[in-house]
Amino acid sequence: MAFLAAVLSFLPYLFGLFGTPAGSEYLGYQFSTDDHMVYSAWMRQAMDGRLLFDNRFAIDPQPGLTLHLYFLVLGWVAKVAGIGLTSSLAKAFFSALFVWLTSELLMRMKLDVYPAKLGLALVTFGAGIGFAVWHNFGRAITKDSPAILKSLLGGGLPTDVWQPEGFVFSSMLTNGLFMVSLCLSVGVLLSMIDAYDSWKPVGVGALCFGLLMNIHSYDVMLMGLVALGFLVCQISVRDCPPTWIVRVLTMTLGTLTFALWFMHVLQSDAVFQARAATPTVTPNFKQILFAYVLFLIPALFALAKASDHARRAILGVVGTGLGVFALYFLSSSHEGTSMWMSWLGWGCSLVAVLALCSLLASSSRAMNLVTSWALVGLIAPYFPALFQRKLAMGLSVPWAILAAVGIGAAVQHRERSARNLMTLLVIILFSGTSVQWLLRERMLAARNTSNTTVHPVYISKEVGEIVNHLSQIKERTIVICPPGIPSPETTPDTFGAPYMPDLNPILSGLAGVYSFAGHWSETPDYLDRRNTATMLYLKSTSDDERAQILAGTHVNYVIAPIPGAFPQLANELIDARELGEVVVGGAQFALVKIPQGP
Repeated sequence: MAFLAAVLSFLPYLFGLFGTPAGSEYLGYQFSTDDHMVYSAWMRQAMDGRLLFDNRFAIDPQPGLTLHLYFLVLGWVAKVAGIGLTSSLAKAFFSALFVWLTSELLMRMKLDVYPAKLGLALVTFGAGIGFAVWHNFGRAITKDSPAILKSLLGGGLPTDVWQPEGFVFSSMLTNGLFMVSLCLSVGVLLSMIDAYDSWKPVGVGALCFGLLMNIHSYDVMLMGLVALGFLVCQISVRDCPPTWIVRVLTMTLGTLTFALWFMHVLQSDAVFQARAATPTVTPNFKQILFAYVLFLIPALFALAKASDHARRAILGVVGTGLGVFALYFLSSSHEGTSMWMSWLGWGCSLVAVLALCSLLASSSRAMNLVTSWALVGLIAPYFPALFQRKLAMGLSVPWAILAAVGIGAAVQHRERSARNLMTLLVIILFSGTSVQWLLRERMLAARNTSNTTVHPVYISKEVGEIVNHLSQIKERTIVICPPGIPSPETTPDTFGAPYMPDLNPILSGLAGVYSFAGHWSETPDYLDRRNTATMLYLKSTSDDERAQILAGTHVNYVIAPIPGAFPQLANELIDARELGEVVVGGAQFALVKIPQGP
């Protein structure tokens, strides 16, 4: 299974590489290209010999204090293998490692062979009903879909369609950062279980905690909430020795150094502050529920069967079901673009979840840990903070394990051939959305568009020459590019190659230059700067206004779109080659060096 996960994880790179058109270069990514260019910019800085990184998507003054060990190491490897290939190899490696670590967690649960194998399959491939309303682009249902599902979902797509970090297979396909974070999270949880027996796992747990704090700090909070639920479970079954609590608390000290450094950077770097203040809001609970709904009923059955106290278990299962329905109906007024729960509401929800953990606790420590992860995971993404959506990381993992246990208990007495057929059907049903993710990766490569609709999968030879020219410049270099324009949408959920690709993040990621308006989250005041960059190229902008933009940004180079290459914009765009010296020419774009004042 680990080998299979690695191979499947590497397929998107092969789709892109072998589909590269003549005269083009493959960027290495199809999904969320702009985010991957942020990672590429860090790797590029590591390739240049830097240990501490700055934000290449902001031109503001910054101290350059970011330490990211994962991309630091990948940058060293990329000096030999290149950025795109290195990222995909790391993604494949950590996908395989995650499967192995998950098997270790399943072994701690002491399951029979059948539910253990099924659990590994559902964890790796399982998702919700996104396949029934599948869209390749966006988060809203825009094309014909079953009316009842559209109504139940409130018009929004379930998160298994568009949020990869909440699920394993989509993370395996799209993002190595998510996979290494999932590996560290499972490493933390395994260490918590093993710490019952000795101090030996404490060092491993502290290391995983520390690396998680550095690599994906949001997950440390999630693991802390899971540990709280686990503690409640263990207190409920009177299996909570003080030495174990001390050992787990000792593990958390591994976060201290990186947490202190994080706070130092946050206080010292205004650009980092602006980045941290970018809201990533969790959508309506309806979109979350239906992303995990296939797991729910068999998981509740597993929780009922696992408990040593039947009455408490029934009360806990009923309470969980009622809680889910309550969240569904209470979320009807939540538009999904702002925070839903207040501090009081979220605190009450947490208390309710902890009460359910107490009722559903069993004599199995690993089972209690998985139960806590599943229940806490339902409300963690509504923690009233700007980064709340990121707290859905790996939520499918505990629910998939519980579903496998429940299905195993339901079919264990079936005749073997009938059980195998049911198992195959279950895996196919649970994997429907994952298959769609794989097909989307191939489709995006074929259409030469990222899911963002404005970033390409391939760059032309002339853009590659621009990247190479900028890469040779050693001093700080600021570049302005026109924001991208997607292909004209003729039918819902259909996009081709961008009409005008957004090269801002690509130049920052691959050439290491500073882009004026490069990324929706990394660039402070992104929308304002995007509008300013657009004004630079418009005929309606006066010469004085254009000069003020160039002077105010201290820009060194401008990417000039050739008017003849974009006939639909011919009446709107200036020929930006006239702004300075053309150092790299091309049929679509030119690199123009802007004269610098005294």
